[in-house]
Amino acid sequence: MRRAESGSYHFLIRRVHSLLGLLPIGIFLTFHLFLNLSARLGPGQYDKVIQTMQSVPGIFLIEMIIIFVPIIFHAVYGSWVVYTGQSNVLRYQYPRNWFYIIQRISGIYTVIFVAVHVFALRFGEASFAGMQNAVANPWGLIFYVIGVVLAIFHFTNGLWAFAITWGITVGPRAQQIWTYICLAVFVLLTAIGLYDLTAFM
Repeated sequence: MRRAESGSYHFLIRRVHSLLGLLPIGIFLTFHLFLNLSARLGPGQYDKVIQTMQSVPGIFLIEMIIIFVPIIFHAVYGSWVVYTGQSNVLRYQYPRNWFYIIQRISGIYTVIFVAVHVFALRFGEASFAGMQNAVANPWGLIFYVIGVVLAIFHFTNGLWAFAITWGITVGPRAQQIWTYICLAVFVLLTAIGLYDLTAFM
């Protein structure tokens, strides 16, 4: 009985983990990437957008409930999945097995990347100049490029898994089509994310 309850509990947690990766976190990531396109219009316009966002009443509480709490939960449970998961990529070198490994690596890097990025903006300079300083040296730029690419990969690969977890893509044909869609989303968002970064260089 206890084993059944434990299995149901973990099943529910995995569903919540999957859902949080899409709804608040994935949507926020996409919104953030498009918002940063304002940097292409120059420092003044970017700083104006940032100031407008920060002036929203109760923005800190909103960020805590909608963004930070889901990210912390997703990161903590995701770390537990990485710790307890077992890869069979050395025995069965199928593409999805490699995606399993990359998903875990991208998750760990994304947690570090987000923590550093948020810390820099909250306790540093949340402005065009602040971002410009962050990518001014080669190591900072490399850190951000890898962070952007892996964060987007983690989201889009998670999006692929989300459809299976929730029974949306149940057959091979549906999963193949969804793979192409997720790949297209990955390419589009990555192009936008890297295009965002070039504005600060």
